[in-house]
Amino acid sequence: MVQVFWGLWLFPLGYLIFKSAIIPKFLGILLMLGCVSYLINFLGNALFSNYADLGISSFVRLPATLGEIGTCLWLLIMGAKNNAISVE
Repeated sequence: MVQVFWGLWLFPLGYLIFKSAIIPKFLGILLMLGCVSYLINFLGNALFSNYADLGISSFVRLPATLGEIGTCLWLLIMGAKNNAISVE
């Protein structure tokens, strides 16, 4: 059940990153896809008893992994640069 909420917060975060000009848009898209992938994994584990044995859960979680780690690395290496125009 925790996995549902773990994934649901990725959609608003991904949307905010997609709309901002501070972090690249592809990371926002990956985070929004990551939200869907967490929900697919939850439903797969809940509905199918052998879902973990199929081996597709690691491929389904790939957008979430790339988006989360990519965002962390982007902020760590590049930082959040302020592109705001100063008002005089």
